[in-house]
Amino acid sequence: DDILDLNILPNEGKESTHAAVATNSSKVRLFELGTFSCDILEGHSATVLCLDVSPCGRYIATCGKDKTVRLWLTSSRKCLAVATGHTEAIGAVALSRKAGRYEVTGKAAVNGGGSFVVSASKDRTLKRWNLSGAPVFGEATTEIDLKTFCSTRAHEKDINIVSVAPNDSLIATGSQDKTVKLWNATDLALRATLKGHRRGVWDCQFSSFDRIVATASGDRTVKLWSLSDYSCVRTFQGHVASALRVRFLSGGLQLVSAGADGLIKLWTIRTNECESTFDGHQDKVWALDMSADGKKLISGGADSKLLVWEDTTKQEEDSKRATEEHNILMEQRLANCLRHNEFEKALGLALELEKPREVLKVLTSLVESEVQKGKTGLAILQQHVKTWPIEKVQQILTYCRDWNTRARNSHLAMLVVQAIITSIPSNTLSCTDGLPQILAGITPYAERHFDRLDRMYANAFLLDFTLFSMGSLEDESTAQEDFAIWELQSRYVLPPKAADCRIQVGGSIVHGLSTEVNENEEDIVSIGNSDSSDDDST
Repeated sequence: DDILDLNILPNEGKESTHAAVATNSSKVRLFELGTFSCDILEGHSATVLCLDVSPCGRYIATCGKDKTVRLWLTSSRKCLAVATGHTEAIGAVALSRKAGRYEVTGKAAVNGGGSFVVSASKDRTLKRWNLSGAPVFGEATTEIDLKTFCSTRAHEKDINIVSVAPNDSLIATGSQDKTVKLWNATDLALRATLKGHRRGVWDCQFSSFDRIVATASGDRTVKLWSLSDYSCVRTFQGHVASALRVRFLSGGLQLVSAGADGLIKLWTIRTNECESTFDGHQDKVWALDMSADGKKLISGGADSKLLVWEDTTKQEEDSKRATEEHNILMEQRLANCLRHNEFEKALGLALELEKPREVLKVLTSLVESEVQKGKTGLAILQQHVKTWPIEKVQQILTYCRDWNTRARNSHLAMLVVQAIITSIPSNTLSCTDGLPQILAGITPYAERHFDRLDRMYANAFLLDFTLFSMGSLEDESTAQEDFAIWELQSRYVLPPKAADCRIQVGGSIVHGLSTEVNENEEDIVSIGNSDSSDDDST
């Protein structure tokens, strides 16, 4: 059966243990949330469409296609009162929210000072029915006929939902005419009309912590309205189909909504963002309710599923904190192992932490320590590979596949792959689930790196060709011979012993005007071949 509506029964400060559920039948089921055993409330003659539970948890109000409203006592599972007066099926019902009013009896209760129930019907009317009070219900032996206290034509189209404010001062109704109307609870006088939705309104709920009301509509949005100036203060968009139900939680700081897309969404009012999405239903989620302590959320829908959701925020935060502490401790141990060159332990810690970067750092340190000893590092890797279980080999090969995509890490990645392939039999690798696919992912980048090395090796021959084209490089003996030849061909001019104002240039005598003698005989002037274009230089 499709679940049309549900409510969690409050348990006077204790954890809620029961939920009332209306399905597409004339019976109402009371489920025990621990075992999901149920009791049946029988009395309606047609499908029950809606129900509500009193804040004290003692009474349940139900309505349906038989055009009646029934009040049930949860302890005895019997019907206390029946309200008749609507001309069409009744699709919405709500009980007053002040628990103390259910103790009011007598004339005060008849005049509206006690508890009450309001109903909305397909005949587009809203009716209020006053209740006689707990003492009268306790003494009654037969069903009490409830009388209409006041009635009004509420909307121009079908009314989908009716809700009572926490202080019993206002009543809100949502209709297919795209509006939400607020009524005085005492006389059903219209207080305000909230307009803004583009399609019919399926749900409206008052906040117990602030003067706001939340509405869910067929236009796939959830809106928040201020009761001070009746303006829309927030709009939440995210459902891909009609938003059918909405509830406040976390002290009025968050909203939870259910939609025809089968999704339940958690919204933070301050940030206007969807914090989480819960996918547990395969069809429309018609029913949604939150326990009084805010720890349980129950949903039901057209897929006939009744799901209980528990708030695990505290457990998740504790688990996250414990995980962070564990990771910090493991990282410290990893750093200590690397400092003391305990590479096997360091590798195990890095793999346990699932940190590829740390694994790369450990393997790099291991290979570099071998290279400093004049080895290639392959032998030490092969020794370690032989001690690894196949799960660790698969994990490291997965990391090698990622490392191999970058050129600077490709050498180490291929060295590790070589050590694994040469140390573990090929039939073991091929029979391990997932390893052939990992190796197939390594191959394309390995081929690319090999092609790059081939190009570099081929380009290296360009240097040899260039040097060969320039001629062979002369050795030191050839250079000394050339210098000796140049020295023999060059002529040196030494200063004369006596200053006769002459200098010898080549084989000619050139007379000068100076009579000074240069006493520094070590100065040598070479006059011969010159790059200068001035032929008159002396």
